[in-house]
Amino acid sequence: MYSKILVAYDRSKGGKLAVEEAFCLAKTLHCQLGVIWVVPPIPYYAITLVIEHEEEEEGEKTFFREIKKDIEEAEKRWGLKVLEFHKRYGHPALEIVYCANENGYDLIVLGHSGYSGALGRALGSTAARVSEEARCSVLIAHPPPPEH
Repeated sequence: MYSKILVAYDRSKGGKLAVEEAFCLAKTLHCQLGVIWVVPPIPYYAITLVIEHEEEEEGEKTFFREIKKDIEEAEKRWGLKVLEFHKRYGHPALEIVYCANENGYDLIVLGHSGYSGALGRALGSTAARVSEEARCSVLIAHPPPPEH
């Protein structure tokens, strides 16, 4: 059914759910697994107004190390190794779809909500856009409903 799964991860609650879903599916279905993190576009003027460029680059490197650490922990928990790790720059939904198409993934797994905030409102829902644009199946991980 599926042979290659791509999971989008951004350290958000939705992203963590997506990682667990993707690892579970990959283990159960004996699939290859890839991970993608997309660095969203930030206008240059916003960077210069808020922080210096070097500090922003260091923050990105630190965040990427944390993402890799989280994935390594998931690999140990599930007894699986990730085949590929992709780091892309641009619109998150589009980069996830481009990566899946370019690398032959037949399932994309992502969380229902990530770190969207104001940027997410400007770009639109990543999960909705991926599900509209993808040429392959898309699984959107939702948290379980609250217990009453």
